[in-house]
Amino acid sequence: MRPDQTRIARPLYFVEHKQAIPPLRARHLALSECEKATAVRLVRLWHSRLPNVQNGPWQFAFSAEAHGIIYAVALWHNPSTRCLPSHWLELRRLACAPDAPRNTCSRFMGWMVRWFAKNHPERERCISYQDTAVHNGTIYRAAGWTEAFVGTERQRDRTGKRAGTNRSYRTSINGTDPDKSAKVRWEKLLRAE
Repeated sequence: MRPDQTRIARPLYFVEHKQAIPPLRARHLALSECEKATAVRLVRLWHSRLPNVQNGPWQFAFSAEAHGIIYAVALWHNPSTRCLPSHWLELRRLACAPDAPRNTCSRFMGWMVRWFAKNHPERERCISYQDTAVHNGTIYRAAGWTEAFVGTERQRDRTGKRAGTNRSYRTSINGTDPDKSAKVRWEKLLRAE
């Protein structure tokens, strides 16, 4: 079966393997910076809860690949919460292909944190939010992240105008369910304090 063309990491250099490849394990994957547009396209295909994502701006995009095929992608940017320091980095989206090997997510997160610690130690901390309605935080625990904040489910009425204005509320491109569910913020230090 020929792989989906959107998953080929470097199309100009891709060579389809004719011989049998042993079963793929997460340790066989390699971290690579990738085109932000490629990561956005694959997030739209693979993300379990928030597939609709803006085209940019993204500061960093990574892929986990083997044999020229991408199995996971991630998009990073400054924290979306305004009260957090702008020199932190937030993992905004991480998505894995349905055929990605077990433990791909946690291994991928570990690789990215080590890459940031080596190449951008001034960033100090990585954060990410877990949607409690559909995830248990397993990948964060396995990658050595720390649970830093647990939010509660939000009850919002966004049908009217914003308080004190004539403007309507901004709509979510992924619907209201992901927005209202409780979140857990996970953190990983890039350097010792």
